[in-house]
Order: sequence, then C-alpha cells, then structure tokens
Amino acid sequence: MSVIRKRRTRKMAAFVAVALSASLIGGGAARAVSGVSPVPAGSYSFTAKIQSDLRACSAVLVAPSWVMTTASCLAEPGQQLVAGPPSRRTTVTVGRTDLSTTAGHVLAVTAVLPHPTRNVALAQVEKPADGVPPVAVGASAAPGEELLAAGFGRTATEWAPDKLHAGTFAVTGVSTDTLTVDGSASAASLCRGDAGGPLLRTGAGQPQLVALHDTSWQGGCLGETDTRRAATEVRVDGLAPWIAASTSNNNYVALSPGGLLLDTRTGTGAPAGLRGANSTTDFPVLGVGGVPAAGVSAVLVDVTAVSPTANTFLTVFPTGSTQPATSSLNASAGEIISTTQVVRPGPDGRVSVHNPAGNVHVVVEVHGYFTAGAGGGLVAVPHTRVVDTRDGTGTTIGKIPTNGSRTFTFTGGVVPSGATSVFLDVAVVGSTSASFLRAYPEGGADATSVLDYVSGVTSQGVAVKLSSAGRATFLNKGPAVDLVISVQGYVTAAASGGAELRPVPALQVVDTRANGGTPMTARGDLFVNLTDPVGISPDAMGGALLSVTTVGPTGSGYLTVESGAGPFATTPDGPVVTSQSVANFAAGQIARTTMVMVRVNDAGPRYATRNIRILNVSGGTTHVIVTLHGWFNRPPTA
Repeated sequence: MSVIRKRRTRKMAAFVAVALSASLIGGGAARAVSGVSPVPAGSYSFTAKIQSDLRACSAVLVAPSWVMTTASCLAEPGQQLVAGPPSRRTTVTVGRTDLSTTAGHVLAVTAVLPHPTRNVALAQVEKPADGVPPVAVGASAAPGEELLAAGFGRTATEWAPDKLHAGTFAVTGVSTDTLTVDGSASAASLCRGDAGGPLLRTGAGQPQLVALHDTSWQGGCLGETDTRRAATEVRVDGLAPWIAASTSNNNYVALSPGGLLLDTRTGTGAPAGLRGANSTTDFPVLGVGGVPAAGVSAVLVDVTAVSPTANTFLTVFPTGSTQPATSSLNASAGEIISTTQVVRPGPDGRVSVHNPAGNVHVVVEVHGYFTAGAGGGLVAVPHTRVVDTRDGTGTTIGKIPTNGSRTFTFTGGVVPSGATSVFLDVAVVGSTSASFLRAYPEGGADATSVLDYVSGVTSQGVAVKLSSAGRATFLNKGPAVDLVISVQGYVTAAASGGAELRPVPALQVVDTRANGGTPMTARGDLFVNLTDPVGISPDAMGGALLSVTTVGPTGSGYLTVESGAGPFATTPDGPVVTSQSVANFAAGQIARTTMVMVRVNDAGPRYATRNIRILNVSGGTTHVIVTLHGWFNRPPTA
C-alpha cells in the first residue's frame, strides 16, 4: 500500500494519497498485512488478490461475478480509471486464502467500473466464483471501534507471502468518504499490496465490509523505516445500493410493441433526408420507443437500408466511440433489407449509423434492451428446426399469403415452457418481390418489422417475444412466401434461469479476406476462437451473439454455425451437416449479414481454440466475416 510521507493540510494529504497510491502499489509481487499471523484455513474466502503486469493489490468479492478494490489499483499511472474493459490483462484469485493451493478460482477481469466520487472500483470477472460467498456491506464505523483488516500484501518478514494475513485496527476518525485507523495496539500495519483489501466488522454473525485499504504509513513492514502504523481507509458503507445496481444481472427485456428510433424518410430521430456517402447519423435510444432513460447497457434493434443508390453497408455503433472496422448490414443497390444487431448506447444515450457509399434511407426499430434488475437470462441451444411451411413441420403445409398470418408454438421442445422470448433464424423462401414480416406474441400486434426480405431467399436472426402459452404470430406483408424457422436460444422468465449478456464493442474475430486470405471452400469448415479475443478462459463462455457475413459466394447455399466441440462426421461426399442453416446466400451476391446466437464449446477446455465451427454448405467458395457483439456464461441449468 502507498505511503504518505508528510501530512500537511487535509486537502494536500488527500492529493498525495491518490497520486502515490497508483505509483507505489505496483512494480512487485503481492505482499500482506504486517505483524500478524495468517488467517485460519477456510475463513475470509471472499478476500481476493487482483493482479496485472503493472501491480498487485487486494480485493473483496461483493457479488458472484464482481470484486471491489480501490480505483487506483486498476488505473494506469497518472490517469483516471475509465469504465469498460481493463486497460491491460488483469486476473483475480478468489476463494484461495493460501495462494500455494489450487482452491477457489483464478478469473480474468472483463470490465471495470469506477465509483463516481470515491477511490473505489468494481471489477467484473469472466464467470461467477461458484462456492465463494460474497461479503455483505455493513454499517458505518464509529471512533474507537475495532475492525479487522485483511490483505495479501507484504508482512514484517516476507516480501511475497502466499497466505492471506489479517490484523486488528482501531478506528481513530470518521469523515464523509474515509476512515482513519491505527494498528499500534496489536502491532499490525498495512503494507504494499494490501491496497483494496477489506476492513471488516467481525462480531456476531458473518463478517461485514466497512471500508477498503487506501493509504498507510507502513510502520513495521519489511524494508520500511517508518514506525507509524496508522492508515486511511475509503468508506464503502452506504455504497450497497450502487453495488447492487451495478452488479445486477444484465438481462433481456423484450418490447411488444417495438418502437421506432430512426426513420430518415420521415425525420423520426434525426432530420429527414437521404444519407449520402461517408455520412454518420446520430439518433437517441435511451428514453425512446419504450427503452428506459437510464440503466440500459445495450439495445436489440432491427436496422434497415432502404433502396441505396449504390452497393453499400451500414455500421451501427455507440455515439462518441470509435467507429468499428466492420459492417452491421450489407445492402446492394435498390434493395430494402434489414438485419438485427445488439449495440450499446453512447454516454449521451445515442447511437450512430454510418453509410460509406451512395445515398440511402435508414430505418432503425427497437425490439428489446438489456438492463440490470429486470428481464430474463439467456440460454443458447443447438440450432433446431421448429417450423417449415413447405413440409408442415410445426404448422400446416402452405405458403403464408399477402397480409396473411400464422401462429407457431415455440415451447415444448428445446425451449422450455415459461420462456418469454426466442432467438430465431427465420428464412423467407420463394419471395417474388421485396417486403417485410412482423412478429408478435399470440393475441397481440406490432407495427414494427422484424425482417425485411428481398426476392428469392432471405434469412435473418431475429428475437421474438412469446405469449404466456409460448406462441408467436408472424404476419407477412408481401407476396405469398414459405417460412423456415430454427430456434437458436431463448430468454428465461427469471434471470436466475439463464445467463447475463456481456456486451462488447463490435469485435471482428474472423475475416477470411484479411492478409490475402482464401475463401472457405465448398463443403469446407472453419473453426473460430471467440474466447481469446476477449481475454477469457475457454470454459467461461456458454454462448455468443455474432454477426456473420458472407462475401462474394460463387455458389448458392448456406452456412451452419455450431459449437466447435464435435465430433464431426464425414463421408466421401463431404462433411455431414449436423446443424440448421443460417446466412442463406445466392451465387454472385456481394455480401449478406445475419445475427446468430450460438452455443459455444460444449466440451470445455479440450477445444480451447475451436469454440465454434462454421460449415459452408454450398457448391462454391465464399469469404466469411465473424463479428462478436456479446457473450454470456453457461446458465446454471445447462
């Protein structure tokens, strides 16, 4: 923990504490509370060590997937900590008070969230720390109260101890944001590496978290000459509401009816008019179309390009962020076509859409959002065909006529009763002209479209809300068409039954065109690693939301996207197709993008570099681009 060499005014002491905390915590191995014995085996398992290549600190588990430490432990030197992915690879060891054992978990940090006013930050880890109970936040401390400080920092005799140490400190002062404590009576001191560790009330019942270690004189610590054992703690009592709101599951809430966010034809969301080449349009998302004004991490939207004058693509991204080097929707000249995307709102609650070529109208409709404290969890399933109007699977045989509708049951098979929404691949087959589909829970209605299709075959991933009976109605506004529908996943009624989404900035993980790459061969497959790009262990990811784009196919066909675990059978004619189609394409198409929910790596670490498998089921070659938009853990019921 950092040292304050001279105490001047209160304002200067606070400034020095923050400045030195970042510089003196790092640069060496973990160290621990001085002058005391290791904690008894099995106690205080919620205390954690958090480490990057820059520094090591202590921390404390406050929710199954979240630890709390000081913000200065996670910040770059001389910089403020910024919410989002950590600036460098960071791991948390929790449930292991003796670091020489294999107990507990070693987990990658996937996101950090600083408190707006205190030197406190939350760090989200890749999956829940199963078997380790989080600590509860207690009431404020009083002067004279004795509290227990724990940490993995230096001791009086060890530079890098393996065991968690703890010592008793008396509270000597209480201010709005901090406590002062002194360990002189018990010959305890806080040392380098203890920063971010817990100050606990350990009376009757379970320990309670009162504060985090911030700065110390380090008297009695190995290599230090100062004799003072006083320290400053940053208070966390009173932060329970912030912790609860920040660590709640990031669940899906479906809207029915959906809402219109942007229509450049009418001026909804932004001024009316065609969007020209290299134009970017910003439009509000939060507080619009049924989306709450706050507490939303991402929205699920249908993005439509309307009659571009040239071949183009649209890119949807958070306003104020760097435009990703990937497309959200590809459209050929004259087409009206859509895709489903998951995108974060920017800091101002807005989303941007960029058009690089020609003139085009853009329509964006919202069908749901991800938030804490409401909604359901996500479960990915093996892609399963549930409806085919051509052969009567799940319905009666026959096309759906113009302005006709048909209702389908989606629960009872891979989707359990009680599911509130389903993620589907919907293929419109045999269309003679362009139009669109609507979808809504049985007995309801919705004025927004879920899929804009073109002549021939159009397939797209969509999310559809279900009635209490597990049924949804599809309304066809165009020529008579067949529908072929496969289930890719579902949303549980209760958050605990599924997993939360971890949205990521649009991350391109595969582009077979890169560096002069070759396209996928006919009947060829491609294994994709999704976990390494986001810095998590192979068994942390249970499912993912992807955009899959086919570019320049030389033959008509489709892709399958499935878990990479295998085994995959082959015959003299090529691989056996074991999954349902996504991304149907026709020879000569420029590019086509679809959203896919996919179950990831059922077999675990054995297939660490092959999380998913993509198979080109066609007689020609095609380039493929895969973009990751979010991922989620394996649900408890999986």
